Amino acid sequence: MTNLKPLHQLLRVASHLLDQAATEVRDTQLEPIPENIEGIGRALLEVMEVQRKIFAVRPELRPKTLAASDREADANKLFTQFMLEALELEDTGNTVAAVERYTRFIGISPSYHHREIARAEIRRLT
Repeated sequence: MTNLKPLHQLLRVASHLLDQAATEVRDTQLEPIPENIEGIGRALLEVMEVQRKIFAVRPELRPKTLAASDREADANKLFTQFMLEALELEDTGNTVAAVERYTRFIGISPSYHHREIARAEIRRLT
């Protein structure tokens, strides 16, 4: 098998840049905000899926701070799930239910960064 380390390094950079891009979309209010963040979130999930495949073949490439990486991955998945649900509710005009989804997420998320994004979405919807 070819050397997967360069691909692994590129994907780490890509995931970091995608995370920054989602924050930038929110901060700059680039419309349509929900669709833009959703698209970036989907791209991030695809990157994470390729990273998981790399780790299955080359476990030594997993970050040394494995626990933190797993927590971050779980937080990203949880946030993506809640955000997609909230965006679907918003698309149907049910902003009250969308706010409730974000509020529920804030109550269970261990990730400060993701909770702050959810709070910003609540402010946008209210």
